[in-house]
Amino acid sequence: MSRILINARPGGRKGSRKMTQKSICLLAFLALNTCAQTDQRPRDIEELFRNFVVQYVTLKPETGASLGLPKEWGIRLNNALLDDESDTTLHKIYEMYRKYKKWLTQFERSQLSRSQQIAVDVLTWFLDHEIDGERFRYHRYVISPLFSFHNSFLTLMTEHHTIETLKDAEDYIARLSNIDQKTEGILEQLRIRESRGLVPPIFIIENFQRALKDFVQIPYTDNLLFTSFRDRVDTLTITKASQKQTLYDKVIGVLKENVYPSYERIILYLDSIKDTVDGYDGVCRLPLGAEYYQYCLREHTTTEMTAEEIHNMGLQEVTRIQRELTLQFRKLGITASGEFADLLAKYQETAGDRANETYFFSPTEEGRKQTILTYQAIIDTMQRALHEMFSVLPHATVRVVRVPEYKEQNVGTYYRPPKLDGSEGGIFYANLSYQHNKSEMKALAYHEAIPGHHLQMAIEQEQSEARLFKALFFFTSYVEGWALYAEKLAGEYGFYGDTWSLIGHLRSELFRALRLVIDTGIHYKRWTRQQAYDYLMRNLGWSSYSEVDRYIMWPGQACAYKVGQLRILELRDRAKNALGDRFDIKEFHRTTLRYGSVPLAVLERLVNDYIESSNRMQ
Repeated sequence: MSRILINARPGGRKGSRKMTQKSICLLAFLALNTCAQTDQRPRDIEELFRNFVVQYVTLKPETGASLGLPKEWGIRLNNALLDDESDTTLHKIYEMYRKYKKWLTQFERSQLSRSQQIAVDVLTWFLDHEIDGERFRYHRYVISPLFSFHNSFLTLMTEHHTIETLKDAEDYIARLSNIDQKTEGILEQLRIRESRGLVPPIFIIENFQRALKDFVQIPYTDNLLFTSFRDRVDTLTITKASQKQTLYDKVIGVLKENVYPSYERIILYLDSIKDTVDGYDGVCRLPLGAEYYQYCLREHTTTEMTAEEIHNMGLQEVTRIQRELTLQFRKLGITASGEFADLLAKYQETAGDRANETYFFSPTEEGRKQTILTYQAIIDTMQRALHEMFSVLPHATVRVVRVPEYKEQNVGTYYRPPKLDGSEGGIFYANLSYQHNKSEMKALAYHEAIPGHHLQMAIEQEQSEARLFKALFFFTSYVEGWALYAEKLAGEYGFYGDTWSLIGHLRSELFRALRLVIDTGIHYKRWTRQQAYDYLMRNLGWSSYSEVDRYIMWPGQACAYKVGQLRILELRDRAKNALGDRFDIKEFHRTTLRYGSVPLAVLERLVNDYIESSNRMQ
């Protein structure tokens, strides 16, 4: 249940969202007029939902900036601030969670609409889980090359902090200056964790430290925090050139006096703790590690499944998918009498040749351009066929864009939903630092864009009953489970078209099944980093230490994809068996997508209600 890259509300054509924007604007206006009284019990449940957002973005101003809130909604944001990472603010956040949980229990459920009841269930699940996790408040790693403050700070300043006026530019400089306070809070959190024996593995420390060192080696005038600012300020209608130069000089000054020294302080601290790190990789090595891992599994899968159950599920799925892959390999004349790894080796001899443009685009600028265009063409083709599977489609469009180069070494390919103010549609970011296998591109496009992440999130955003608080978090098992389900759905409707692309899809699914085994292997069965690397290589024909490090840094998250997909498929089979010839795939999808990201238990209840309602109507 992670903070989103990845969740927002309405996007696409502004004219298509009048009803939703009108209703949410009214809600935001009321929030503005009640936010000063956030310590008083809200008068109604909608006011509670609104006030929760207002108080949340007040404590977490970076989140407010990332959402792209329309100014006409009236939710005031302080765009001169960064998040305060101190323990004092962390305590305030948990106090807020307890306060809202108490208030939620004071509303009579029978007096709420069905939509409100579901919203209450979703927010209650989130708050219960967060409050339960207060005992693990220091277990989460503060540093990691994947998603800690360095990448999020750069993304905030260069992508989310808009500069359309002189005030925006001045806020940028003030926010940049705030890095001193932010890094002091981070250092406070690191010291607390050190005192409690909650230090990450050495390779995480070294990789993160390397990223910071590389960053402070960049000349100030070449730093992305300056060049991004300069390029945007250049477009402002400021009459005096000297005024722009003054702004540029201020940013250079802040980089020199605040940003680089702040980074250096963290680098020095990391040097000081390297000797305290033990040789284990999983969280099972930490105090209360087993309990913390079960908490992580519940967070990401939204189930009570144990590590052993998930590990065994993974083993079963790996066997099943490898059996399907073996059949597809035979269609290509690829056979072997030994292990599955032998089949993979033969497949890779052909399909793994990066110099062969039958399987890969060339590693040139033209090849990278063709990669983007091909992804967009796959999406556009699927877009024209969605009516076969869905009765409700989003208005927001999705485009394919290259992952910003500063992120390429730490992130893969990912999706970002539309901005709340409609200024941008959905974006499918393709990492072009490596060549993309043509046979795997369809599965990836279906997962990240349509009918995967973009379709699901954009539909949720455009619902007239959408509530803004759901932009603050999402449930991984639902969101990633749906995207993996979307890959399979595309295969059921014949969209892969050839054996090579179908193999690409099956390898994608196998990858997610292997994650079940590897994640639980590391954090439950005490596998080493090398064991995890070797297992992935043996069973997929590809491996990466950075991929394994992701599982080590983010316990439980990798289990959500398969757990969510299998639950959606199970619920679909339940509906098919119960309704027989009356089963309608479009209606099942409408039911599954209507309320957006929800815990799997809530999704199950929605599907059961759909079955009962359909039976009553016969």
